[in-house]
Order: sequence, then structure tokens, then C-alpha cells
Amino acid sequence: MSKPALRFLALGFLISAIVLAGYRSFIYESQPTTKDSASSKTTKPSEEELLYKEKYEKLLAETEVAELTKENEASSSDVKPEEKPEEKPVEKPVEKPVEKPVVEPVKPAVTKATIVVNDGDPGSVAVEQVKNQGIIKDSTEFENFLEQNDYISFIRPGSYELTSEMTYEQIATTLMGR
Repeated sequence: MSKPALRFLALGFLISAIVLAGYRSFIYESQPTTKDSASSKTTKPSEEELLYKEKYEKLLAETEVAELTKENEASSSDVKPEEKPEEKPVEKPVEKPVEKPVVEPVKPAVTKATIVVNDGDPGSVAVEQVKNQGIIKDSTEFENFLEQNDYISFIRPGSYELTSEMTYEQIATTLMGR
């Protein structure tokens, strides 16, 4: 390229830079207002979200009250059979069948829980939720079971109903959505 061609090219770049700077400083100010409105939309939950939140809190409170009521009833029923053996040993000292009903309420005390696996959650989060809900006793044992059978990568997002009566295989099958 010749010297005059390079000068005109440089002059073209200079004029373009000045035009773009002027456009940005004087005309292109509408962008900050859109950022402000977008940030206000994300911080204010909609009425529908507030309604769902209220319903969730009510449901959570009801389930907690129901669980406490069941625990109180279970503890009351545990106390009553214990009182009866204390009264009856005077009449019949061999009243051990009363102790069996104390053991039987422990078996029917099946823990039912809803586990929610969100999109992008690792399998370990689901395993911890299962343990925290009382479905399983040892999270590391269950996680090892999932890894040995290559189930850990197949856990799908969703909401799952689990009980403490389920085996590891049944829990894994449920969490995989099968």
C-alpha cells in the first residue's frame, strides 16, 4: 500500500471511532434503564410465586404438626403398654406379650418422604436428602451401592415418593425414574 492509502485508512478508523464514541455517549443510554428494570424484576417475586410460597409454608407447617402429633401418639402408646405391665405383673408375672406390641409399633413406623432432585444436582445431594428424611441410615453405604451398580449417574431430576421399607434397589430405581 502506498503512503496516501494508509493515511486515508487511518483517517477512516479515526472517524469511525469518533462516530461510535458519540453514539455510545449520547444516543445509547437506554441500556442502563433496562438493566435497572431487569434487576427489579428478579428481586421482586411475582404474586404467583408468593402464593406458591405461602401454600408451601402452610403445607410444611401441617406436615410438621402431623409428624409431631404422630410422635406424641406413639410415645403415648409406648407409655401406656409400659404402665400395663407394671400393673399386671402382680396378677400374672409372665406378661411379656405386652412388650411385643411395643416392638410392633416400631416396625409400622414407616417413614414416608418426598425427595426433590433439582436439575444439575449431583447424586450425592439426592443421597443426603434420602438420609436426612430418615429413609436410609447410612448415606455412604447407599452411595457406594449406587456407584457399584453405576446408578449414580442415572438419577434424574424430579420429585419422588420414598418409604423406609424400600430396599436400596427400589430406592435407586425410583430415583432413576423407572
